[in-house]
Amino acid sequence: MIARRLTPRFTASAALAVALPLSLAACGASPNAKIDEAGGEAAANMGSAEPAQSPAASDPAGQVVAFEAVRDLDTTDGVVGVRTDDSLILGSLEEVVDGKGETHQLDASCGDVSANAGSFAVACDGEIRVFGQAEQTITTEEPVTSATVVSSGQVLAGSDSERKVWVFDGGELADTIDVARETDQLQAVPEEGQDDAVVRTNSFDTTIQDIDWHGSRQGGTLRVGLGVGKVAAGEHGLVLAADSTGNQILVYTTDDIIRLQQSAPVPEGPWDVAWDSSQRLAWVSSLAENTATGWDISQGIPLERKRFATIANAQSMITLDDGTVVLASATGDGIQIVHPDEQQN
Repeated sequence: MIARRLTPRFTASAALAVALPLSLAACGASPNAKIDEAGGEAAANMGSAEPAQSPAASDPAGQVVAFEAVRDLDTTDGVVGVRTDDSLILGSLEEVVDGKGETHQLDASCGDVSANAGSFAVACDGEIRVFGQAEQTITTEEPVTSATVVSSGQVLAGSDSERKVWVFDGGELADTIDVARETDQLQAVPEEGQDDAVVRTNSFDTTIQDIDWHGSRQGGTLRVGLGVGKVAAGEHGLVLAADSTGNQILVYTTDDIIRLQQSAPVPEGPWDVAWDSSQRLAWVSSLAENTATGWDISQGIPLERKRFATIANAQSMITLDDGTVVLASATGDGIQIVHPDEQQN
């Protein structure tokens, strides 16, 4: 089902073609085609994707820094956020790997981190914690498990137990929106010349949905291949998603409603994705092969441009403004830093 917004955004396809650039006239194979090809066992296992277990790493590229197990990794405005089991560490990359980052303790109920517009948001039992220039805590009775901050300052939160998204403005509950299913990941998506879009994913039925949070309604819902891993926002309404079970990278735009634009097969077990605005590449980490690949999406069909070996269980990945790719291991195999000249062409 694709639902149009009550208060539609202007169509930014022309701006996307110049700024990303994305060729919207030609698209890669659709997830449905991939499902038809996969069939059998893969189709039977559709949904509820889990990260693949990596083999031992072999000669990972760049620099590997010893670090505890990392649950999530995100970045905004030059600040890196590292989510471990019991804390969120914020700072420049150098500060984080040198042990000089600003550490915020988190309890076991807190979810993953979502970064946007200079702020990091984490939903915990009974509250949402937002870390920016100053820390803000929003107390709530809603069962929030994920949260994100839009550029205009509102905080949106979702739940893995209720089919609702809540909008908080000035720390107060401003709206409640019914959505298609429970929410596993919630992410704000910057748009050119308009309010941020917001997307949510559900792992059980491997779907992605946009939220018309200004219009107080849910948007369109699309299938994400056979098993959605993580999603990440790029610029100008771009959203990337990893189809972990179907071994694909998927490219969406959200300038008016969410649309699938491209897809491409990637090495086995993709889990996290990141947009590299410096090199104009969509990156994906593939756990089963300890491989990261960078894809040029400007030609209508994703084309692989770069590839390098990663640490084991690199379940989290970000890119920095200079094209450096940073990956973090979920099993304590460290943080990997790979500069553009170390990313094998």
